[in-house]
Parts: sequence; structure tokens; C-alpha cells
Amino acid sequence: MGGKLQSLSNETDVVTSVARADVSVVDAAHLLGDAGELAILHGGETYRLTRTKQNKLLLTKCRNISAFESTHKLDPHP
Repeated sequence: MGGKLQSLSNETDVVTSVARADVSVVDAAHLLGDAGELAILHGGETYRLTRTKQNKLLLTKCRNISAFESTHKLDPHP
């Protein structure tokens, strides 16, 4: 692809493209659960994946993990 993102015409194309690349497909509703958010630990940093009111996904880097941990249960082995 030469470093550029390829625009796909519809959702079916996206699923087909991902399956061909041997990438796991996970339903966001399953990951986020009823709370609508998930903490992700990566490279010593914590990120928060949230479903917005517009039903979009938002990934933000947490500044203070201890504040996040005090209000959320982090599962090291989901």
C-alpha cells in the first residue's frame, strides 16, 4: 500500500480485508460491556477505550493510572 491508507467502500469489504490479514475480529460491545469503556495496558502506559454517546469509539491516554484504578477494576487476565 505504499504507506497510505486504503479506502474501502463498505463494511463487508472491511471484514473481508481484516480476515485475509489473519487479524482477530472482536465485537466492541463485548469488549466494552455495559460500562461502555475498557482500560488497555500497553508499553507501561494505560489507555481508555470509550463508546461515545454518538456510538463511536474514543481512545485516550490516561494521565494518572492510580485515579483510574480507584474507580475501575483492572483485570490483568481478561
